[in-house]
Amino acid sequence: MQYTDKDVISALKKGNDDAVLAFLYKSVLPKVKHYIKGNKGNDDEAKDIFQDAVIIFYKKVKLDQLPDDVNITAYICRVSKNLWINRAKRMNKTTEMPDEDFLQTEGDFLGNLITEEKKAAITTLLSEIGQECQTLLKYSVYDSLSMKEICKLMGYSSENVAKTYNYRCKQKLIQLVMKNKAIENLLRK
Repeated sequence: MQYTDKDVISALKKGNDDAVLAFLYKSVLPKVKHYIKGNKGNDDEAKDIFQDAVIIFYKKVKLDQLPDDVNITAYICRVSKNLWINRAKRMNKTTEMPDEDFLQTEGDFLGNLITEEKKAAITTLLSEIGQECQTLLKYSVYDSLSMKEICKLMGYSSENVAKTYNYRCKQKLIQLVMKNKAIENLLRK
């Protein structure tokens, strides 16, 4: 059976999980497997990561912390990717940018940065803005979290503080790009 994103969320909120979870395993797990196996993982690791991502998704649904228009496939894929990258770092495995199909599924903001040069440039830029800004921009741009969610995750005292830091971090990143014409030109390609 086919479910819309709203159907999935509604069923999970009502406790009708079995059919919906089976649907998620059938429709989303193959995409997660493709990404993880393409980044030095195996089937078992992909299943573990997927299960962890579904648990995170499930908790977000139960706590009513997801926007109404969330793309469930993209959300679970993004969470899976982040979990895999973190696990790979702990295991000293290197991961590569996902292939274009995975990026298109996710609506990934780095989707057009598929060359090695662009990845290196982005990595360099992000390392220069500091860990707090990296985390904040990841939440706001990549994960598309609301300022309210970011405020909770980052421990800020209010949404206005989160907005201010978000603005400052974006400005810092823009200034770094503008200072380096080679990177600016590379990113415009």
